[in-house]
Amino acid sequence: MKRRMQKLTALLLCMLMLIPLGVPASAMTGDIQNVYVTYLSESDDRDYTIENPYEPVDWDTWDQYKAALHLHTNASDGAPSIAECVEEHYRLGFDILAISDHAVLGARWDEVPEMVPLYRAFKYERTLLADPVVLTSERRQEILDGVGRDGRGMLEVTTACEANGATPINDCHINTFWSDYGQAKMGIYGDYETVVKQAEKDGGLSFLDHTGEFVGCEDDPDRADEPYYINKFANIFLDYESCIAMDINSGKNNRTRYDVDLWDNVLQLTLPQGRNVSNITFSDGHLIDEYDRAFTMMCMPENTLENLRTCMESGTWFSVARFARKDLGEEFVGVGTPPSVQNVLVDNEADTVAFEGSDYNYIKWISNGKVIQEGTDCSALCLDDFTDEELGMYVRFQITGDGGILYSQAFPVHCDDIVWESVVVPTFDFSTIVRFFVDLFNLILGKTLMVTTIREVLWGTSW
Repeated sequence: MKRRMQKLTALLLCMLMLIPLGVPASAMTGDIQNVYVTYLSESDDRDYTIENPYEPVDWDTWDQYKAALHLHTNASDGAPSIAECVEEHYRLGFDILAISDHAVLGARWDEVPEMVPLYRAFKYERTLLADPVVLTSERRQEILDGVGRDGRGMLEVTTACEANGATPINDCHINTFWSDYGQAKMGIYGDYETVVKQAEKDGGLSFLDHTGEFVGCEDDPDRADEPYYINKFANIFLDYESCIAMDINSGKNNRTRYDVDLWDNVLQLTLPQGRNVSNITFSDGHLIDEYDRAFTMMCMPENTLENLRTCMESGTWFSVARFARKDLGEEFVGVGTPPSVQNVLVDNEADTVAFEGSDYNYIKWISNGKVIQEGTDCSALCLDDFTDEELGMYVRFQITGDGGILYSQAFPVHCDDIVWESVVVPTFDFSTIVRFFVDLFNLILGKTLMVTTIREVLWGTSW
């Protein structure tokens, strides 16, 4: 037995040593961002083609639905009960609610989900380990039917989950939808890929939560420009089409204020390879007064689960936040009606993109992460007004007002005389090694009585 253990240990050490051999040296140093542009002619009269991410939207007949796609209750580490959460979102005028507790698959609002004792105990000051309170079946139906809101019901999204549970050091979370993966599963720091891959295998969707916190942008904004992290996330989006977006301004105050820079950088790697990555915002609310601090406005013909999924896959929404530390300053908190957009117009004959909006007082147009036009009266952008050095591979707009900030999706820009290319380098994470040993542990000891008992007590499941 002793000799077998020695052989197993030696084998594991050999595998550990061999892992880096399959990784490019540049991927381990982090110096791996490569974006190239080639101009095939002089820039006297460019003819641009602007891709419109809102092309599917019928602005005359479709509506916009206020969505909360990531938040918490005391089913994991939040303070409000499920009943309180649903009622508050209904009162705030939300049209779509997806409760995505840590490692807890969302259930119907009148059913108690399968909870994880460890996570509830970890934030005892919020949860108090209180008995879960859900809606009555009658009240749930009233909310679905829009009682008290002139028939404007709130859409119930089940099976949503903040997968990866709670990871040490920093958060590394992924929101999943229409997938059974994630229940009671502990995450591994740095490992986004396992969850995204499994959600896609299940036929579900996912988006990346508060990536700036994982990267460390809250302490050092320059980390949003680190090639290693940019390539890491670019690889995920290029490998998994079902991973639809990345968080650019969640409700975590200063901790995620430079996520938007990280998104701009990721776009510059993925767009030349045909992948437009959407941005997303959400409250990540753990307290009842946090639920309205960030949300999305989903453009859909009707408020149904089928349309919601189509909207999420196509990126036809606007991201809205009551505050944005990077864009609006440290002290700003939006009060009143946030900015909104009623129409987006792209004219490829005139090389222009424009929008019609309300409740805003300032506009910024951004290209390749840099502001190229700003002011109070510039709701239309003409690409012909800019030099090659000013105009990048995409444009986007963000508008601000007393109620907060609204971010559009990116509008990719193409020109026959300009070739954008990028090289996305595979990245190597320490999480790969950790995941290997965790999987090995589960294989060897996962079914033993001691491990099964510990899991039942702490996680509420034997896996």
